[in-house]
Amino acid sequence: MTGGGPSPGPRDGALRITLAGWTVALELEEEALAGPLRRVFGAFLAPEAVAADARLVMRMPSVPSAPPAVQELPRLEPGDSGTLRVEGAGYSALLSADRRHADVTGSGRFAVENLIKVMLASALAKRGGLLVHGVGLVHEGRAALFVGHSGAGKSTLGGLWREAGGEVLADELVAVWPVANGEWRVAGTPWNVPIRTAEATLVALGTLGWDAASRWEAQGAGEVARVLLLNALLPEPTPAGRGALIGAAGRVLSSVETARLVFARDASAAGVVRSRLA
Repeated sequence: MTGGGPSPGPRDGALRITLAGWTVALELEEEALAGPLRRVFGAFLAPEAVAADARLVMRMPSVPSAPPAVQELPRLEPGDSGTLRVEGAGYSALLSADRRHADVTGSGRFAVENLIKVMLASALAKRGGLLVHGVGLVHEGRAALFVGHSGAGKSTLGGLWREAGGEVLADELVAVWPVANGEWRVAGTPWNVPIRTAEATLVALGTLGWDAASRWEAQGAGEVARVLLLNALLPEPTPAGRGALIGAAGRVLSSVETARLVFARDASAAGVVRSRLA
C-alpha cells in the first residue's frame, strides 16, 4: 500500500452491491470469500451491467492470521493528499481521496463489510446525507426513523413492527439523503435485515423510550439532534467532515417531524407508529 492512494485494481468486479442507489464493485483475491459475501448481500447484489460508483480490491495478507474474536469499529486516519487510512482488527485499507477506490489487505468478510460501511457513509455525505444506526419503519411509502443508545429498543420495535405486518427498512444501519424537491429519502442496508425493501420518504425522526403505554410525543429538534449525532457514522475524521455531519443532521431535522416514541412491548407500539405514518 502506498501513500499516494490505492491502486485502481481490475476493471470488472466479481460482485456488485447496490445500497441506497450507490454501487460498489468487489475484487476478491480470496475466492472463498465470495460465497459468504453473497449470503450477506444477496438481496442487494447488482447485475454486472450496472456501472460501479466505487471499487474495493481485497488482497490476502502475506502472513495469514486468525479472524478476531470480537469485531471493533475501524479506526480512521487522514492520509496523504486527501486519502483515508482505515485500520481494523485483522485488516488495513487505504481509500482514495475521492473515496471511490479502496485497497484492503486482510481476510474474512468483516473487513469488506466495514470498508463498505465507511465508503457508503462517504458517498451519502457527498449527497448531504447520513448513514445512521437506527431502526427505519415504513408504511405506504412513508417512513419514521428512530435512534437511541444500545438497549433503547430499536430491535424490539423492529420486531413488533414486523409482527404487526409492517415493513422494516433496517434495524442496524439506515441510509438517509435529501432529494431535489426538499424531501428526504431513506433506504435499508443488509445488516440485520436480509431482504431488500423499497426506498421511502422520511417524514419523522425521533428517539425511543419505554413505558407501559405506547404514545407519540413531540420532541424538540435539539434533543433529537443530540442522539442522532451520536448514532451517525462519521466517514471523515476532520473538522470539515464533522461540520458536514452536523450540517446534514440539522437540515434533515428541520425538514421532518421530530418526536419521541414511548412504547410498550406489545402491539400498541406498531399501532401508534402506523397512525402517525398514515
